[in-house]
Amino acid sequence: MPTFATNPALEAAIIAHADEDTPRLAYADWLDEHGDPDRAAFIRVQCRLADMPPNDPDWVDLREQQDELVARLKSRHSDLTPDAPDGFYSGTEFIDDHEEPYRRGFPHFIDCQIDGPDWTLKEIARVTKEFTRLVRTTTIRGFSFNDIPLDGLTDLLAAPVATELTGLALMHEATTNNRRTEAADFFRFVGTSPAIRRVPQLFLYSPYHPIPAAELAKAKTFDSVRRLTIQSVAGTKTELEKLTKAAWFRRLRHFRSHLSAPAVATPVLTGLGKLPELHTLELPDLAASSVAALTAGKFPALAKLLYGGPLSTKFARQLAKARFPALTVFGAKNRDMNNDGLAELLGAKWFGQLRVLNLADNKVGDKGVKALAAHPVAQTLRVLQLGDNAFGKSGLAAITTEGAFPEITTLDLHSYTKRKGTSSELAVLVAAMRLPHLRHLDLSGWPLGDAGAQALAANPSLAGLTRLNLDVCGIGDPGAKALFASPHLQNLVELQLGSNAIKTGADALADPKTMPRLGECWLGGNKLTKKVGEKLERDGLYLIT
Repeated sequence: MPTFATNPALEAAIIAHADEDTPRLAYADWLDEHGDPDRAAFIRVQCRLADMPPNDPDWVDLREQQDELVARLKSRHSDLTPDAPDGFYSGTEFIDDHEEPYRRGFPHFIDCQIDGPDWTLKEIARVTKEFTRLVRTTTIRGFSFNDIPLDGLTDLLAAPVATELTGLALMHEATTNNRRTEAADFFRFVGTSPAIRRVPQLFLYSPYHPIPAAELAKAKTFDSVRRLTIQSVAGTKTELEKLTKAAWFRRLRHFRSHLSAPAVATPVLTGLGKLPELHTLELPDLAASSVAALTAGKFPALAKLLYGGPLSTKFARQLAKARFPALTVFGAKNRDMNNDGLAELLGAKWFGQLRVLNLADNKVGDKGVKALAAHPVAQTLRVLQLGDNAFGKSGLAAITTEGAFPEITTLDLHSYTKRKGTSSELAVLVAAMRLPHLRHLDLSGWPLGDAGAQALAANPSLAGLTRLNLDVCGIGDPGAKALFASPHLQNLVELQLGSNAIKTGADALADPKTMPRLGECWLGGNKLTKKVGEKLERDGLYLIT
């Protein structure tokens, strides 16, 4: 493994001034000068992405660059992440959809995974000591504490370094039969703890009893909270209205919650619709009867909506009536939406604004895909995720034909369901693919076979690809050899070829001149021998065989 230079003085400055970007960017400049451009670029990209609203013109580009840099740095994850003490877990990923393992280029969140009965006084003292050490000696400022009792949390947040936290995830698990009272006491303490005053990212979980809205509404130390996750919340209509009218709540920019109970969802959504700065709303489980409350809101700044409500024709028509003047990112996975439901959404005023569309795991067929390709939004979409829908070869052709989606940079058409079509038929479609700006492509699950892989490898219009997923595509040695030898795929930083039929087709990977920028490659589930797999290992490559 190559070694990379470090600068202890600059690292110390970053730890001492964790809220500032200047020392981080200075370190990025130093890394560039000392032969580590990938890590330098990762720091710069994450500093720009931090707190950026999804409708910023640069958001999609930066997110894609971040994914590419993560692939390039994958083999170095353990070296860049501080060692986790006993009971703590730093994970194996650079990015996550929820708590951020890395933020602004450096480790940020760490999990404390201790079961409720193990939180003894001795263990609380030990965890507090380790918690203090991590804050003082690393860039970690976000902590996730699972099943922590109130007395343990009280001691932890009483530690002087707790005031430096910028991220906190808490899971409350009841220890008595009086769950309602326990939850009220726990979250009342959280809302009054001085340690929370500087925390902009707050994640609150309570699996056995919803979090009481009344206690959150009375919170006195949430002034800095801008991103809030509440697993579930409960209260009277009056209590829920007080919560959404609280001064700290009205400053939220990012909100996520399961709002499956109509009595809760309607007043919460009514309040959310009035928030002046709310740019991201995640509703993984929305009550059907509360869709009207969502569509009635003004949502003046809403740029990203992850929708978990129903999308039958009736509800798609209702959602299409929403205003959403700033919306550019829309996701509705696994909502049973068919062609008719999509047709309703295509009529929405806000649909033409979208730059990112995720409709994976629905029931959209060829007719729906063709209607989407004919809609004006197809000319400006940057990210399209349609994996595991009901379309077939004609739908695939509608997406990949020249001029259909001219600005697409990420296309995810993964399939976990069996697809019709022979390798030769799909090869014709892949050979005709004309997406000039495409960077990330996922065709996993399609029966490309060797002919399809060879056609893809020979397509010069795919020369801009940096990430390619061809898992479970029936590819053997001839197809794999064509992919690795392709002059058009030498810019790949990530290649997924898991669960195919490859034996020796990846041998060229042993040569560092083959796909020289490749940082992550998955070959597990093939027919490679252990000896062959060992020969493919090379510096800077995260390889799974």
